[in-house]
Amino acid sequence: MNMKEFTWQADWNMKRKKKPNVNIIRFGDGYEQRQSDGINNNLRTYDVVFSGSEEKIKAIDIFLDECRGVTAFSWQPYGDKKGLFTCGEWDETKKTGYSTLTATFKEVVA
Repeated sequence: MNMKEFTWQADWNMKRKKKPNVNIIRFGDGYEQRQSDGINNNLRTYDVVFSGSEEKIKAIDIFLDECRGVTAFSWQPYGDKKGLFTCGEWDETKKTGYSTLTATFKEVVA
């Protein structure tokens, strides 16, 4: 099966979040020991906005519907490296001849 590629460019107000998974062991004297939790412990999350014609937003909505929050897709955020992402939630705002879609893309390993 071929990997789907998300080719639309997000608006400039995209927000990237990173939160490394770390195991912390705390000792009684205030000492802490930290360790990475897994080899892929710093995955990215993006809050993205897409604005444009109703046709463009409908095409993005159809793409995300087909992935159903389960199937990963390939996407390269502006100024960052390409990765595999899923999108489990998005919403659309329609105006006359113009629409906006906001979504959260979460990086996955497989």
